Amino acid sequence: MKASEGAAESSPELPELCAHDVLSNSDLFYVHFDERGRSATLGFSRVHGTEGFEFFLRFHDVRDVRVRGWGAPAQKDVHVERAPDGTVQLSASSDGSSLRFRAADVALARTRDFLAASSS
Repeated sequence: MKASEGAAESSPELPELCAHDVLSNSDLFYVHFDERGRSATLGFSRVHGTEGFEFFLRFHDVRDVRVRGWGAPAQKDVHVERAPDGTVQLSASSDGSSLRFRAADVALARTRDFLAASSS
């Protein structure tokens, strides 16, 4: 994807980005809690060859936060699911760490395409 391509053409929709395989195959590199708005923003990044894509999910009215340890930015087992009561439940875990919370809703806050260094 090129940065010059239209955002509607190059940016996946929110349900696609919240799929378990997308989130768990992306690096979770950013977690920010904002107590003023009771929100949490999580940043994910994916690189394929020399093309990269990052996206940020903002969770609103966050509650029941539980954090146990935290590792370096990397792939984690991430689930985002709509509960029967209508809330959104997030869990992200890896060896020795986990993050869980509930939120009223989730929105796509930002996306960005970028060039990545070749891994060779």
